[in-house]
Amino acid sequence: MRRMMFVLILVAALIPLLCLPSGAQSGGAARVQISGLVQSFSDGTLDIKPAASPAVWVMVPSDLHIDRSALKAGAQVGVEAYWSDVSYIATQVTIKQ
Repeated sequence: MRRMMFVLILVAALIPLLCLPSGAQSGGAARVQISGLVQSFSDGTLDIKPAASPAVWVMVPSDLHIDRSALKAGAQVGVEAYWSDVSYIATQVTIKQ
């Protein structure tokens, strides 16, 4: 009976840890580098086509300071971003000349 009570308490203590999002467990979301050609930029969504993979959509926050007029189709860009639930969120956008 005591052994069963110990197991129940242990399981009850572990449930909240298992329910946390993976980003919260790791101490922050992992950053990725995405480089490629701009396909389009509209309403804060940047569509990038990397050389060896399908196109990727990246949300560009309105408070991120970049030259938005330079994000035209065909421009070469490098983006540092993290995954947030349903899309990548840009933390840095570099326009390559």
